[in-house]
Amino acid sequence: MEKIIKVEQMNKFFGSFKAIDDLSFELEGGKIYGIIGPNGAGKSTTMSLLMGLIFPSSGSGSIKGYPLGSNEAKKLMGYSPEFPNFYSDMSCLEYLVYMGQLSNLDFDTAVKRALELLDEFGLLEHKLKKVAKFSTGMKKKVGLIQAMLHDPEVLLLDEPTANLDPTSRSEIIQTLKKLVSQRKMTVLISSHVLSELEMIIDHVVMINKGHVVLNQPIEVVQQGFNQEKVLVSTKQNSLLKKYLDINGYNYNLEKNVFRITTKDKAVCKRDLIKFIYENDVELDLFKEEVITLEKLYQQVVEDNENESVVM
Repeated sequence: MEKIIKVEQMNKFFGSFKAIDDLSFELEGGKIYGIIGPNGAGKSTTMSLLMGLIFPSSGSGSIKGYPLGSNEAKKLMGYSPEFPNFYSDMSCLEYLVYMGQLSNLDFDTAVKRALELLDEFGLLEHKLKKVAKFSTGMKKKVGLIQAMLHDPEVLLLDEPTANLDPTSRSEIIQTLKKLVSQRKMTVLISSHVLSELEMIIDHVVMINKGHVVLNQPIEVVQQGFNQEKVLVSTKQNSLLKKYLDINGYNYNLEKNVFRITTKDKAVCKRDLIKFIYENDVELDLFKEEVITLEKLYQQVVEDNENESVVM
């Protein structure tokens, strides 16, 4: 598949501080990428470099072959900041049409695209209200709409669900998933809300101390970092505990769930199913453990801070 974003040996200094350290990665088109890392890791600087808002001290990068910061690259991109700003005297529709025209859309096309996206994000009935008076969640949606008005091929989102209530976060996530699928966009999301990011991304890029420490599809990462553990809980846990003890299983019991460590999950699951069937045990939970993005983050960034784990 075509590599739509390329970054090669990029460095960025702010005075004597090195914010980006020999950063290199390539991203395929049509996927949703999560960019994660601790505060000060270089995420915001990376996003700014991709947008062409700042320029690297050394190294290079491109969007679909066009150099970062070039007019050709900028035309392919949309950007929604963490804290979007609005003109206090403009209605929602006026603001979006104005932003669309700044993106070289003619007036009629800007109106048509704005109304379509307002409908998609559930804001159509508010189109004539002053956007500066909107709630935080509504402002986030308007920020996303302005980034998508000109049908960009690459969409950069900075904390799109931060400081929102659960309903607004869910609405934004579901709408984004649908629109990205329909338009085949490439999306980069920088976020600290890892549990929600996990619901939407195809691929994780982890940055620490200015360089990439992990760059892989989320399912590959989860499979590679998963430990051999099986989670089991039953209505007769005392009987299950006796069975595990007799057969020498290594386990922890947390919140009434047995977390069983095994060298062969297939054999472990087969033995447990046999025990459950033969003893007529009522089952509450039975599954393999899947590592969460939060645990992965802790394992790679926090527990291995002095090592690079590029996959």
